[in-house]
Amino acid sequence: MNTIVRPDDVRRQNQLGVLLALRRRGGLSRTELSAATGLSASTVTVITNSLIERGVIAAEQISELPAQRRGRPQIRLAPNPSHASVAVILLALNRVTADIYDYGGGVIASTTVNVKTKSMTGEQLIGATISTLGALLDGQGHGIGPLARISVGVEGIVDGAGRVFLSSPVIDEQNIPLGEALEREFMAPTELANECNMIAEALRWRAPERYGPNFAAVVMTIGIGMGLYLNGHLFSGITSSATEFGHICYKPGGALCRCGRRGCVEAYAGQHSIWRAAMGADTSRMLAEEPTAGDMRRLADRARSAPGPERDAFEEAGRAIGTGLSNLFSMFDPIPLVFAGPGVQFMDLMKESITTALDNPSYGLPVTISVIDEDPDHVALTKAGNLMSALTFLDANIPGAGDVPDASARTGAASPAGKKTA
Repeated sequence: MNTIVRPDDVRRQNQLGVLLALRRRGGLSRTELSAATGLSASTVTVITNSLIERGVIAAEQISELPAQRRGRPQIRLAPNPSHASVAVILLALNRVTADIYDYGGGVIASTTVNVKTKSMTGEQLIGATISTLGALLDGQGHGIGPLARISVGVEGIVDGAGRVFLSSPVIDEQNIPLGEALEREFMAPTELANECNMIAEALRWRAPERYGPNFAAVVMTIGIGMGLYLNGHLFSGITSSATEFGHICYKPGGALCRCGRRGCVEAYAGQHSIWRAAMGADTSRMLAEEPTAGDMRRLADRARSAPGPERDAFEEAGRAIGTGLSNLFSMFDPIPLVFAGPGVQFMDLMKESITTALDNPSYGLPVTISVIDEDPDHVALTKAGNLMSALTFLDANIPGAGDVPDASARTGAASPAGKKTA
């Protein structure tokens, strides 16, 4: 059967290719854009002229022609920062972080508010999120582009459509309609995403050649999570957001996990759980307070200095992670790994037990482990993933040159400060 390709689809695809090349490589001349995208010089000229006219990209002259030469001065093209703005919100235990970025990806403003999320109702969490972003937007006045997208990274599970905060250790209440509430307040399309997925997204965007089409980002913080790329696509569940690697069963009926079940990988490998085990606390109960970063560093120092419960706790954490990875590899084959989050600084205490757990063969074949990267700053990675997800969404939804804008796409437009319009 022949496939009919519509001209407007081709135009939009070519335009998206131009915008993605500008984002990935920075400012480029038209000649460089043609080489980067494989499009003809004339096609690049038509697309970029249209985008300049609509204020989507900006042109900067980078050279003057000598008097004896004819033609136009060379210019550098880049996304126009004032075309739009996007908001990135991170929800973590007892913390709401909001950042505003321009269309070029530059940060405009940031804020972090400490709140007791665990004791909140869903309505209170929505209110805290709205007030945090609203105050940040109000502080910018009218000096930024219209708020065109809100991207929310959460520690927990969201629905497949990215609208509802289904479940999280951040808050006890479930099924919180956060996406709808933010859209209603700020009149900007909103998407929720699991933080581990956003970390994988950031890594893939940062260096696609390095990470390739298949890799898993194991995120080690208070809990344990994973973002999984398979065949060049971010893996997601049918109805929910993420690969809940931390809640694979490690020891049936074992230690209590933050999710409420027993024996999960996270119940042994999350920082909460490592601290709990090292302190000899009751593993059938959760601790009243989470260990601080300083607590964990001092614990690791004791584990490195001598055998004892501290070293045992880290080694057990490694066995839990290794066993979980072995189970994962049985389903997807061994894939390259990235370890991210503050737990990376303790890998020397866990690596041997991770490797030992992976020594068990899968279907008679040895399980090899390939670690391609370690990055302790999971917050920066999450923000980067949310930001690039938002910006590429905007790029993909700009009408192509010659397209007639869809009237429905213009509804719910935001004012320059990102507030509701009348």
